[in-house]
Parts: sequence; structure tokens; C-alpha cells
Amino acid sequence: MTGLTRQARLERLADQISSRDLAIVSDVVRLRYLSAGQIERLHFTAIEQPLTRRRRTNRSLNRLREHGLLVRLERRVGGVKAGSSGFVFGPTGEAKALVALRDGQGLTRPRTLHEPGQTFVDHGLACSEVYVHLREAEQTGKIELLEHHGEPAAWRQYPGSFGGLLSLRPDAFVALGVGEYEHRAFIEVDCGTEGSTALRRKLGTYVEYYRSGREQAEHSVFPQVIWLCSDQRRVAVLQALVAELPGDVQPLFLVGLQTELLYLVRGDGRSA
Repeated sequence: MTGLTRQARLERLADQISSRDLAIVSDVVRLRYLSAGQIERLHFTAIEQPLTRRRRTNRSLNRLREHGLLVRLERRVGGVKAGSSGFVFGPTGEAKALVALRDGQGLTRPRTLHEPGQTFVDHGLACSEVYVHLREAEQTGKIELLEHHGEPAAWRQYPGSFGGLLSLRPDAFVALGVGEYEHRAFIEVDCGTEGSTALRRKLGTYVEYYRSGREQAEHSVFPQVIWLCSDQRRVAVLQALVAELPGDVQPLFLVGLQTELLYLVRGDGRSA
């Protein structure tokens, strides 16, 4: 298939699908993985009846699979009891090409989505939940979501002490409007899979990036670093590691449960 033929087919497909279907594809491309339940919460909340809302979601997802834009993973979240809302969807190469073409980035090469490991999917869905939760909070008027960037758009580069560029790789960057104030934050989603050595290294990278001054030079402020943990035991582990850092950088970090996201990101949270 020539590039022109593929481009023409993608352009026709973009004209055929609804704006909501295109928005779903765009979200899955940007976030990498979304469950059917998360997609329902993002795009079908205007439908009042739960059963109708679920059916509309499933029809849309089945249609996008038939178009070759989404793939359903073998694994699901919540087990069989979760029903169709537990199915997890990822983007196909055609979906990525369609979104890139729409955004004026040109035609990307087709790539096959391989079935990832459970740990990788669980972390991806937890990161997606950050975006879903903030969108829901925006709909209720609690915040205004000004920016959300996942991986790799949230990553930063900075000069190392011995030359060359180093990378800071947060799971997400968000900017929120809360009243008259703007809150900026790097988000780390901890699912309990990394040991203390890896966590210390990641904390040290944030300290290095802060001391580089690059973020402050570009935006006049360094974002709060919010660490979202899977349980209270992990909260205690992260808090102890933050307490090992020099006193002047400890206030950069807030540690809490994943369920405390809004409380922490609004600036109502406590220092680690």
C-alpha cells in the first residue's frame, strides 16, 4: 500500500466516524490504555440511563475495533464481575496515524500493538485514571484542567553535572486553575512495584532537575511533585525516603493515596 493510498483511506475514515469516536481514539492514543469504564466516564456522561450509557459505549468501541482503530487486550480489569466495563483498549498503528494526520504531523509508519504485561497495563490504567478523575472534577466545577501531558510529552531534559543531557520522566504533568490560582504538578503514580533503590533514584532526579533551574527559568515556578501511592504502606515508604532528602527540597514533594489526587493537586495537601 502506498503512502498516498493509506493517507486517502485515513482521511475518508476520519470523515466517516463521529466527532465523539474521533475524540475517543485521540484519548486512547494519547493515554496509551483506557478501560471501557474510563471511556464511558469521559465521553458518555450526558446519557442519564446507566444501561443505555453502557450500551452506547460498547457500540462505539465495537465500531472503532471494526474500523481497525482500537484493539481490545486479552486481560481486563476487575475480573469477570466487571463485565464489559473492565475491557482494556489500546490504539492500533492506524489510530496513531489518524491522530497524527489530523494534528498536521504527517503520516506515521504502521506499527503493531503487542500484548503488554499485566504490570505495565495496570500502571498505564492508573496513569489514565489521573486524567479521567481530573476531567470529572472539571465537569463539576471544582477545577479547570488547563494542561495534561502524559508520557512522553511530560518528560523534561536538563544538563547534567558532567555535560550531556539527562531526562526527568514523570508519569504526567498537569496545570490546573483553582479559583484565581494556577497549580502546576508533576505526577508520579506508584503501584508498589519499585524498590527503595529505584525510588531514591527517581527522587534524586527530581532534585537534580530542580537544582538545574531550567523549569523555573521557563515557567517562573517549579511544579509540585505529587506521588500517588496504591496503599498506606507505600505512602509511609515514600514519606520516609523524602525525609532523607535535604531539608530545602523536601517541600517539593507531596505523598498520598491515589484516591487523594484532587486533594493533593488542588494544593490542599500536606507536605511529605
